Amino acid sequence: MRDLASVIVARTVSSRCERDRGRKILQDTVMRLVGAGAGWCYRPECTTGSLWHVLEDKTAVKLAEVAHIVAASSDGPRADSGAQEEVLASFDNLLLLCPNCHTIVDKAHASFPVELMQEWKRSHEARVRGVLEIKRFSTRGELNVAIYSLLLDNRAIWRQYGPDSASGQLIITDVSDVWRSKVFTEIIPNNLKIVKLLEANSDHLAPNELDVVAQFRLHAAALEERHLSGVINQAAPRFPDAFDSVFKPM
Repeated sequence: MRDLASVIVARTVSSRCERDRGRKILQDTVMRLVGAGAGWCYRPECTTGSLWHVLEDKTAVKLAEVAHIVAASSDGPRADSGAQEEVLASFDNLLLLCPNCHTIVDKAHASFPVELMQEWKRSHEARVRGVLEIKRFSTRGELNVAIYSLLLDNRAIWRQYGPDSASGQLIITDVSDVWRSKVFTEIIPNNLKIVKLLEANSDHLAPNELDVVAQFRLHAAALEERHLSGVINQAAPRFPDAFDSVFKPM
């Protein structure tokens, strides 16, 4: 099964006005949007919210669509005939929307000018950064509590939906759609926050702990690469078991 970034790129290539300029969006750019938007529709009043919809059978449907702020086509919504193609396909001119919001902002484009959509992008990405705000702790105990809480959340998701879980074993594919959704919306952001916490509080780490921290960093990077870009590294380390014991609350 293809990862989210590949699906979005495929939809973009086959979407409306595909023959026009500004449609050759790099996969790395889509990955940046996925990370910056945290898996939610950028339109503030969107009732869909998450760009994944979980069905009754626990599989998940991907809803994300790449939307242009300034249209790719010269006669599209919010068009600028003088804009360069590389600008139209750039990260700054793109955001992620659910199918409903994408249709609304393009069909009623007079109500959704460039300035408004640029503000959506700034505000949404700023909120995501705020959620991931990294604290500098005065004690090692505070650092342990913060990291262990994130680890507990990740472990609960793994046990319920991971490929080795009871529910995961019922799925023919190697990983269930729900697991992919949870990795994208919760585990990857949690891992990112753990890595940033460790970087900001490195003075609380003992020299003999640096190796297991490095192992976790490699594991987190490989997991993100697998699920956002589809790159599977057979040599990628699994989650280091010692990481739990190192960061148990004191």
